[in-house]
Amino acid sequence: MFIKKIFYFLIFLLSLFYNCVLAQEKFLIKGLILDKHTKAPISGAVIQFNEKDQIIAKNTGYYHYNSASEIKSIKVYNLGYDTLNLRINIKQDSVLDLYLNPFITTMDAVLVTAAGKKEILNDNRANFQTLNKKELSLTTGFLGQKDVFKAIRSLPGVANGGEGNSGLFVRGGTGGQNLTLFNDAIIYNPMHMLGLFSVFNPSITEDVTLYKSGVPSEHPGRLSALVDVKSDKSITNSPKFEADVSPFSINTGTTLPITDYWNIGVWGRKTFMNQTVWPVINELSKSLFLNKMKYDFYDVNIFSNLRLGTKDVIYFSAYSGGDDFGFGIGHFNINNYINWVNTATSLNWVKTINNKITLNTTGTYSGYNFKFGISQEQYNASIKSHIRDLSYKSYLNINLNRHQLKAGVYLADHKYIPNTPSVQSADTEMDYGTKNIYYADEGAIYIIDDFKWNSKIGLNVGMRLNYFRHKGPYSIVEKSGGTLNFGRNETITDYLFLDPSISLNYQLNEKSALKLSFNRNTQPLHLISVTAVNFPADFWMPSVGNLQPAKGYQGSIGYYKDINNKKYSTSLSIFYKKMYGLAEFSGGIMNLIDNMKIEDNLYYGNGDSWGTELFIKKTKGRFGGWLSYTFAVANRQFDKINEGKRFPFKYDRRHDISLTCNYKINRLWSASALFTFASGNAYTKPVSRYMVGGNLVNEYGSFNGSRMPAYHRMDISAGRKLKSYKRLETELSISVYNIYNRQNPMYMFYIAEGDLAKYTVSVQAKSIALLPVLPAINYKIYLK
Repeated sequence: MFIKKIFYFLIFLLSLFYNCVLAQEKFLIKGLILDKHTKAPISGAVIQFNEKDQIIAKNTGYYHYNSASEIKSIKVYNLGYDTLNLRINIKQDSVLDLYLNPFITTMDAVLVTAAGKKEILNDNRANFQTLNKKELSLTTGFLGQKDVFKAIRSLPGVANGGEGNSGLFVRGGTGGQNLTLFNDAIIYNPMHMLGLFSVFNPSITEDVTLYKSGVPSEHPGRLSALVDVKSDKSITNSPKFEADVSPFSINTGTTLPITDYWNIGVWGRKTFMNQTVWPVINELSKSLFLNKMKYDFYDVNIFSNLRLGTKDVIYFSAYSGGDDFGFGIGHFNINNYINWVNTATSLNWVKTINNKITLNTTGTYSGYNFKFGISQEQYNASIKSHIRDLSYKSYLNINLNRHQLKAGVYLADHKYIPNTPSVQSADTEMDYGTKNIYYADEGAIYIIDDFKWNSKIGLNVGMRLNYFRHKGPYSIVEKSGGTLNFGRNETITDYLFLDPSISLNYQLNEKSALKLSFNRNTQPLHLISVTAVNFPADFWMPSVGNLQPAKGYQGSIGYYKDINNKKYSTSLSIFYKKMYGLAEFSGGIMNLIDNMKIEDNLYYGNGDSWGTELFIKKTKGRFGGWLSYTFAVANRQFDKINEGKRFPFKYDRRHDISLTCNYKINRLWSASALFTFASGNAYTKPVSRYMVGGNLVNEYGSFNGSRMPAYHRMDISAGRKLKSYKRLETELSISVYNIYNRQNPMYMFYIAEGDLAKYTVSVQAKSIALLPVLPAINYKIYLK
């Protein structure tokens, strides 16, 4: 009887609660927060109702608010936009899109903000920096073209690989230990022009984020860094056209609105240096060792942004670009050529489920083709490689006030053909049999929790469970001489690994913060280097046989501080990284001519790196810029290299300095400059020579025990805005690459000259430098 009374009492309380609270008549107001000019969604905008209740717009710009009383005022504000104040009367369900005007100032030039104050001091993630389109436009370019990777190389922790180098070397890692994404599609070789241009067109690049450690768990594992590039996702309501023309290249494109919520863009770049630059350089270098230089590239971007109602947005992008590089070695009458083509396609659907949950789904295709060839008289040899990737990723963003959760799945299917040889001597063509083809797939689930512990402490914790499988068809030659064959989709080897990451942000005060981070990464894909030079003649391989996934551990601590009322921003970081399961090819590129299996010809070892990074930037005023300095030590240890002793990594540059300056002279004129200095790369130098059987034999010193000359270079540029005609604007710019004509060597080699029989041989050290001083003038026209 007592229990029955309690039951009735609870029913009474629930009824009372419903009548007093829940039964109030509510209505829903929802819509989008958009940029008034571009119609792009604005994420993170704060919307305040009736000067009391406030919510935050999602990353799609969508907002959603239930009200129990009449809405009489709405206030919307966001960094970089004018505050919107509305007086309004809403008493029923309504759809209301709100447009913000960008805040414009003619005085202050904002430079690299590393994702702004919120990201540096308040963001719980560590060791990342973001550059947006505005910030990229303030840097110097090569041949007048701004570039994403050139800007990234000026940041601390990113080593300058040297002239013509196509890789990013982050905190002692290799270029193959970086994950480069364009709208979530993997780019296997992100460079044009041997490192002087990247594949990312600056005209459509919205922003780029560099993670030097603590790569978010949603992305496939890499030991060093993530470069995440996003294209422009705005939806314009008027046509946009741009053309940037110089004697060396053209960059042009257009974006057209189909409806108010759908646009399509086509952009392309093409160089024609084979008609301008290289004929001059080849004429000047007729008597030099390296001659007959040629190089040109192209790339095309197609994209489309479509908004379906207030809750769904679809983004599509497609990229294709190719490079054609060649050079001759006059001393031996040898001609070389290297061609490569990247393709990347992605389809992204963002759905806002409610004001707390967003679903993000992406499908991608990535392709990469590479060919290296060499010819001498009637002998021609080449090696081809091919990569094909398909991937699917879907995750939920869940806002639980103090906790910002991201949980999702990742699936990928890989196909690699690393080395397909072709040899022709006169009229005879060699037959090397079946190609080496590797199939692999992987799947992962992950979760990330970004939350505030209290007013001073924030945490970002991630966990990724990844399954990787090498599958058939594939054949293994056994020690007995027999062959073990695996059928299609049959598992050969598989791996299951768990990678955690954690970052802690401790707010010392409103102007400074201390950040600590630790992460473990597993990388089942390997970039095997087969040349000693900086050309992109390297091959991607999955983990097969003895080639197991590489593992890396990294810890760091950083101090961040704003100075002088945010006029200056500084950071100082210390890091240590340990890597296991690194692989090096035991031969050279010509050894691949016999169709060998690369996994049977590898050395295995470990590596470590440590160092400190300093970053100082000025963010306000007509004069701005940033200074980055890195001191780092990177070593390797392989049982079969250097007698098992530790040796310096090839790109172990102890000191690396970059100084970037930008000056807004007046409303029409602006100027910028970049100076970079780096210690020389490590290499193995011959220390003595002997005559054995009439042949000259070199004896080498310690492995990577010598240093190439230090690398340094200065670039300058200046631009002037010309007359404007309504929406049509023009601009003229002048730039000079390597203004004091520094001959930075790509690599060192030695040539013996004289008569062996008379013992009058002398050995001369030679170096190859790629680019002298290069001025350029660009004319830009754009329709806004």
